[in-house]
Amino acid sequence: MYYNVRLRLTRLFTAVLSILLAVLLGVCFSFSVRQQFSLQLSSFTSQSYTVFESISEQAVLTSRWLASHEENAGFRIFLWDNGVELFHNNDHANQIQPEYIHYLSEPTNGRTLKPQEKNADVSVGRHGFLPEILCYQKNLVKNDSILQVCFLQSLKPLYARIRSSLLLYLALFFSSLALLTLFCWYFTGRLLQPLLASQESQNRFIASVSHELRTPLAVILSNASACEKALPAEQKSFFQVIEREGAQMSDMLEQLLTLSRADSHGLTLRMEAADLQTLLLETYENFLPVAADSGHLLSIRLPESELPLCSCDGGRIRQVCHILLHNALSYTPTGSAVLLFIAEGSYEKEITIGVQDNGPGIPDEEKENIFERFYRVPSDSANAGKEKGHHGLGLAVAREIASAHKGTLTVTDAAGGGALFLLTLPLNPIE
Repeated sequence: MYYNVRLRLTRLFTAVLSILLAVLLGVCFSFSVRQQFSLQLSSFTSQSYTVFESISEQAVLTSRWLASHEENAGFRIFLWDNGVELFHNNDHANQIQPEYIHYLSEPTNGRTLKPQEKNADVSVGRHGFLPEILCYQKNLVKNDSILQVCFLQSLKPLYARIRSSLLLYLALFFSSLALLTLFCWYFTGRLLQPLLASQESQNRFIASVSHELRTPLAVILSNASACEKALPAEQKSFFQVIEREGAQMSDMLEQLLTLSRADSHGLTLRMEAADLQTLLLETYENFLPVAADSGHLLSIRLPESELPLCSCDGGRIRQVCHILLHNALSYTPTGSAVLLFIAEGSYEKEITIGVQDNGPGIPDEEKENIFERFYRVPSDSANAGKEKGHHGLGLAVAREIASAHKGTLTVTDAAGGGALFLLTLPLNPIE
């Protein structure tokens, strides 16, 4: 599907760009043709006028003189003395090209000659749609005789140059079309790369969810099957396992729902002025029994001065604190100390909540990976049992909540060893 979409987009972009390129080159070619014709007409007019003035100054016209001017000017000269056609030599008659013939029947009033607007002495001869010949004709009264002068220049050389230009433009168009096709193929590949990465991420996400749900479902089903055959006195233990696994599945589904809402920019926050000191103190009291059962030393540190109220969703911030404390108690050895605190310093713009432990810490190469979904840092066998109930979603949910508050959630190494998680919240987050 990815290949077909890329191919269709490449065709579409190439077609649009090729049309624009064709229009652009067509305009340039049309301007070039007009420019060449204008230069040809201007050159013909200037040369014709110069030769005519030279003829008017000559007392005697010779064939050699006329032939040399024809060769230099690049056009044919025809003269009529009182209506009698003059040829300066026999070779000249043989050199008359066929396209000149029908323009010479009525040199002064040819129906095929159309005067130019700027110069009435210069006309353009047409035989069909395209002009064929440039004509300069004028009468010269000399020695009581009327000398009719006609200069004709074929436009075939001009059309040959135009055809060469056309071939050049076509070569440029097709070469540019090939480059555009390659560029569009590369561009669509880069354009679809985020979509492909998103699709792969979704596939991994679905696979991870399926894997994570398969284990508790298998435990629930096996215990339910065993419960049917067990004695009433034995059924209680099976029900407890089913309840525990069901609670873990419920917690994981709730986290997945939170992440789904965050992905669709629909993570709702109930923003209100919250006292973070009171929130942290309540969280500390709730986790004291949990820390005591797991053999950890949980402590809290609050500033002596009164903190300003922070505009945030208190329930979501409490959820982040629960995730960080739960991870700290689960991934550190028994007897480790865990500290919950609000960072001291200036509280004019932001407030920082921290959770610090003195456990094994987190390797530098894993510090960003731990915030990915379903990712868990590999642990040794001594602590493997403490990963029970963790699906690798908590920190991803916590970072999404921090981001929704326009804040940050980062992890660094603690001063005395272990991990230090810092949740930084602005006092007045941008709505």
